[in-house]
Amino acid sequence: MRNAVVVDTSIAIKWVLNEDDSAVALALLAEWKNKKMAMLAPALLAYEASNTLYQNVRRGRITLDTAKLSMTKVILAGLQLDFSQDPVLGVRAIELANNFSLLATYDAYYLALAERERCEFWTADTRMWNAVKGKFAWVRWMGDYHTGEK
Repeated sequence: MRNAVVVDTSIAIKWVLNEDDSAVALALLAEWKNKKMAMLAPALLAYEASNTLYQNVRRGRITLDTAKLSMTKVILAGLQLDFSQDPVLGVRAIELANNFSLLATYDAYYLALAERERCEFWTADTRMWNAVKGKFAWVRWMGDYHTGEK
C-alpha cells in the first residue's frame, strides 16, 4: 500500500466546522501530516466542500466570512486534488456506484481513486460507509478511529 490516503468531504469539512466528531477528524489530519502521508481527493472535493459551507451559510449556522475562510483552510490543509482526465477513473466510478447502489457517482470517485492509488479511503459519510463496509479492506470509517483520548 502507498503512503497515502484518500479523504472524502465528510471528513475534510470537519476540519473547519465545529461538529461533534471534529476532534477525531482533526486527530486523523494530524496523524497523516505527522506520518507525511499524501492526502488525496478527487477535484470534486473542492466543489462539495464549498457547497456544504454555503448550505451552512444559508441555514444561518455560519457567516459568509467564516465559510470563505473555512474553504481556504480546507484547500490549504495539504490535500492533493486529483484533476485527472483519465476516463478510466470515471468508468470505474460508474461501476462502483452501480455495484453498491449509490445514488450518484460522486462518492464512488473517492473509492475509484483509492483503488487506483492502492491506498486507504477514509469516510465519515454514514450512507457511503453502510454501502461498502466489509467489501474492501482499504475502506475505513472515521468512527472506528481512536485518538487515544478518553
